[in-house]
Amino acid sequence: MIPEGLIRDTPSGAVLAVRVTPRASRSTFQGVLVKEDQPMLRIALHSPPIDGRANEELLAFLSRQLDLPHSSLEIIRGMQSREKLVRTIGVSADELSTALLPILRRLLPNSA
Repeated sequence: MIPEGLIRDTPSGAVLAVRVTPRASRSTFQGVLVKEDQPMLRIALHSPPIDGRANEELLAFLSRQLDLPHSSLEIIRGMQSREKLVRTIGVSADELSTALLPILRRLLPNSA
């Protein structure tokens, strides 16, 4: 099950809340964090947060893992923060939820 508030629909596509940890040993999903009632997908990134490399890696990682074109992803908030909003242009919240559900099931095996 997708935590309520993790993904929301907008007229231009779905928005996903993420919290990144740069300089990890490898890029991977880490789970879901809830901060001030806002769920965020936790993602570890191998790249350091220098010259936008971690942001670029985040978009490339999400593109690969969710099987979405790289050009359909953009960071709309948090370019220089660990907490970001990523928009999937032309992808609905339902479509994004469908792509994300198998990943969340692996991370949170006790959630239906």
